[in-house]
Amino acid sequence: MNLIALRAAILIAAVYGYFLIFAQFSFIELIRAGGISQTSEKIILATMAIGGISCGVFVAWRGVSSYWLKTALIVAAITSALAPTLCHMPYAVLIGFLAGAALGGATVSLATLLKDWCGLFWVGLGTGIGYGFCNLPWVFQSSPYQQAYIACGLTLIGWLVIPKPTESENLTEYTTDQTRNFWPMVLVFTALVWLDSAAFFIIQHVSEMKAGTWGTEHLWRNAALHFIAAILAGFWMKRENVRILPIAAWILLAVASLATTHSSTIAFTGWLYPIGVSIYSAALIAWPAWFSHAKNKKQIGWRAAALFGIAGWFGSANGIGMAQTLETVPNWFIVASGAIVISGILLTKNGSWRIAAVIGLTLIVFQLGNLNHKKVSESPIELGKQVYLSEGCINCHSQYIRPNSSDEIIWGKGPSMDEIKTQQPVLIGNRRQGPDLSNIGTRRSSTWLKQHFINPQAFAVGSSMPSYAHLFEDGRGDDLIAYLSNLGLERYASRLEQMAEWQPNETKAKNNGNELFSKHCASCHGTAGHGDGLMAAHFQKPPANLVVGPFIWSAAGDQLNDKLAKIIKFGIPGTEMPGHETLSDQDIASLRAHVLDLRKAPASN
Repeated sequence: MNLIALRAAILIAAVYGYFLIFAQFSFIELIRAGGISQTSEKIILATMAIGGISCGVFVAWRGVSSYWLKTALIVAAITSALAPTLCHMPYAVLIGFLAGAALGGATVSLATLLKDWCGLFWVGLGTGIGYGFCNLPWVFQSSPYQQAYIACGLTLIGWLVIPKPTESENLTEYTTDQTRNFWPMVLVFTALVWLDSAAFFIIQHVSEMKAGTWGTEHLWRNAALHFIAAILAGFWMKRENVRILPIAAWILLAVASLATTHSSTIAFTGWLYPIGVSIYSAALIAWPAWFSHAKNKKQIGWRAAALFGIAGWFGSANGIGMAQTLETVPNWFIVASGAIVISGILLTKNGSWRIAAVIGLTLIVFQLGNLNHKKVSESPIELGKQVYLSEGCINCHSQYIRPNSSDEIIWGKGPSMDEIKTQQPVLIGNRRQGPDLSNIGTRRSSTWLKQHFINPQAFAVGSSMPSYAHLFEDGRGDDLIAYLSNLGLERYASRLEQMAEWQPNETKAKNNGNELFSKHCASCHGTAGHGDGLMAAHFQKPPANLVVGPFIWSAAGDQLNDKLAKIIKFGIPGTEMPGHETLSDQDIASLRAHVLDLRKAPASN
């Protein structure tokens, strides 16, 4: 066995692991757990991107060497180890910048040096190990704190296995392949990262999609798919026309994105998405050294910096930014990315039968997208609206929030009168026996809504709402959830700002915290707060253990009381944790006191 090549593969896996479970996920969750506002979060992530791009350019300018790679991995280990201690904005900005700089320096250095250490098969193997490892259940489902420490361990392993400088002295002859222009391929990879990031963000934040694609029972399958697909990509890059890989990846991601539009097709997303991601990821890291037509290491470094800066940082940020208020990947996302991929490929080589085949496949996918779009517009949301009407939901729930009233504190700002007038029919309702639903899509997850429809009394003791379990026997329940989950999404950002600004009116707590907990919290968190309530098994991740933690969203600190009050009042957006918006400030104070008492209880309770 080629030990140097094996070490290079482990190094690739380590860098990808740091990116996937820390930079792309754990760090963001830790920021949110620290109570940092949405605006501040964007500033921190923008700073991370600036760090990544600038450090990548710096390494290319100074000349890539194993020294810069070692330095980047050490900085990566330090940032991931310190991230769980995030407590204020300046500290988070610093950690974000250093994490981005470490990632930028590591990726540019690694991509430049790889060809001296290993062949294309090993690139595929390393990519597969990295993605496969991050999808293992005990890694994927770890808390953000644990994931940060896992990322720290990965980067230290990567640092240990870096081949010595003497093992990579000479530049071997570079493969020209059939790629004639570097910049069109930058556009191709940017489009792929853009589509991938948008799809990932949407799936990650829609509970039903998340459960159907990378839910607990699917994680081993996903790890295997990532691993096998990346290895096959490595073999393909070694033996065949490499331009097929970005095309294949786009087709897989396009079909996977289309499949997210209805619950009956979500399973296809779970199979196709991991394969598409691993295929283009293996090609992405190999492209600068093997296929960019570079003449020397200096040129490889600059091309790696350009490719990762534009495709990696810019493509990812724009994909996530455009998808933040969406619940499915729009067809125009898919078509636009496909047009860019095809244009980029056409610019690299003309007159190939493969191009005609790609155009044909694109038109087929586009047509399927149009058909599916019609189906979606008439099915989950529109049919869900019909279910809402036919089941008489309008008789007990309003969709009207009185402007400049206490309604806005409880439910958020409602639609304008002009917006209400456009409804066909108008659904403001005439009484409010149950909660107002104008912004229910911003306040409850799809999974929570489904369980509430099946067993309302489990979530609200004494509720007069009947069970609607029968709606899920023929798909009407899924359609109803799709309709409700869409309500208020256009006001999501303003709701988050309102939540961040809200402060409880501190009043003396009554001695009824245990009673309130039993009524509103025990069904999920358990009577003793151990996260083992009656409904806990119905959610992808079990509710928090309020006795021993880990306390991801309510870490101890000066603002602990405010954090707990806001969580009780508004829940945790993007998770299954609902708010209890109608509780009085005094009841919130009582419930908060009881939760704090649970933390002090012995773990054996």
